[in-house]
Amino acid sequence: MNINWQTLAQIKELREYFEADFQGFQHKIEAHIQALQAIDPEELDKLALLRVLEVTNGCTQWGFRRQDEHCLSVEQTRECMRIVIGFIKDKQIDFPSGESVHFTPSIEQLISEGRDLYQDAFKKNVEGAEEEYYAYSTAQFLVYGRHRMEIAMQRIQDEFESLFSPYYIQRGRNYIAPYLEALPSEAS
Repeated sequence: MNINWQTLAQIKELREYFEADFQGFQHKIEAHIQALQAIDPEELDKLALLRVLEVTNGCTQWGFRRQDEHCLSVEQTRECMRIVIGFIKDKQIDFPSGESVHFTPSIEQLISEGRDLYQDAFKKNVEGAEEEYYAYSTAQFLVYGRHRMEIAMQRIQDEFESLFSPYYIQRGRNYIAPYLEALPSEAS
C-alpha cells in the first residue's frame, strides 16, 4: 500500500502524534493496516458502512455539543446516537430500506474491540488509548480505501440522510476525505 505519510501528518487529529514520534505512530498505523488487510473484502465493505455511520454520528454529536449553527435538535441528536450505538452494540446495520447487514463472529469481536478502544480513549481517558484509537481509525480508512469508502458514504447518504441531515452527511464526508487523500488516486 502506497501511503503519503506527510499528507496524513497534516490531519488535525493526527498531527500531535506524528510530531511527537513520526516513525512510532507510523508503525502503529502499519500494524493495524496489516491486521485489517487480512479481512475478507466483503467484510471490509460492511465495516466501511459502519465506519461511515460512526463518523457521521460523531460529527452530529460534536456539532450539538458546540451548538453549531446547523446542529440538530436534542431529540434528533439523541436519535442519531441511539441508532448508531445500537448498530455497534448489536453488530448489525438495519437500513431504513429493510436490508440488514450482519457480520461474522470474528468481525463482531473486532467491532467490540474497536468500541472498547473508543471508550478507553474518550470516555475513560486511559493513557495512550487516544493515540492507539487514531492509529486504528487511520488504518481503517486506508485499508477500506477510496473506492469502498465512496460507495459506503453514498449508501449511508441514500439511507440515512433524513436522520443525519444533508449537512452532517457532508460533514462526515469532509472528515473522511483527508485520510483518503493520503492514498494514490487509483487506490481502491
